[in-house]
Amino acid sequence: MRRLLWANLVMGIWLMLSPFVLRILYKGVFKITWEDFILGFFIALISFGRLFSHTSEEILVTDWIVTVAAILTFINPLLYNYYGIRLAAMNNLVIGGLVCLFAIYVDWKDSHRLS
Repeated sequence: MRRLLWANLVMGIWLMLSPFVLRILYKGVFKITWEDFILGFFIALISFGRLFSHTSEEILVTDWIVTVAAILTFINPLLYNYYGIRLAAMNNLVIGGLVCLFAIYVDWKDSHRLS
């Protein structure tokens, strides 16, 4: 399960860096993906905090925060209507979907372990 937490941390860092990396391929992408930097920062920060959480309240809260940030990442192409830039939309769909799946699975395992 710690591997999934590390994977979420790495994907959060990628999401933070992706507007700058994708800007190399498409100049206008930063204007629509600036929020990826913010969401990636929260995903990485909270995932890092989750790695060192000890109490059940900390564990449950951090799992849910990462899940919400991942859902926001996943629906960003719909909210900001940037399906025309497929690379940015696919980045959000893949990263947001994976982080969301991992976070939901970790939350599910934690809720069974903590009950």
